[in-house]
Order: sequence, then structure tokens, then C-alpha cells
Amino acid sequence: MTKAYAVGAKVSWSWGQGEATGKVTDVFRKRVQRTIKGAKITRRATDDNPAYLVVQDDGAKALKSHSELAKA
Repeated sequence: MTKAYAVGAKVSWSWGQGEATGKVTDVFRKRVQRTIKGAKITRRATDDNPAYLVVQDDGAKALKSHSELAKA
């Protein structure tokens, strides 16, 4: 794993046929579940593959694993 992203880091990920971007607002190193837009989203985070709560540029939230993200 590359170094974990810090709170405030700008990240991107593949979404549809394009790319989404946002800022990390929280980091999780154990199982986490959040309700986002009415859907329960779960990530099995670990020290080697943390999960991140990301606020997208349009204000929407996303829960992503480290392996899904790239530095923007």
C-alpha cells in the first residue's frame, strides 16, 4: 500500500465513464458503515487498506477504500 491519505487530501476515483474528485474528511482503519443518500455503505477497512469518507466537489459524500483512490 502507498502511504495513507490524510484528512484534507484531494483524491480521485473512477466513476461511470469518468472520474470523481473530493477531499478526505475522515479516515477509518476498521470496519465502517455509513448511510449515504439512503443506502448503507460498508467498507472493511484495515491498517493496510484504510477507508475514507470523502466529500465530493459537488458536496455529495462517498465512502471509499484506499485501493479505490488516487491522489488528485
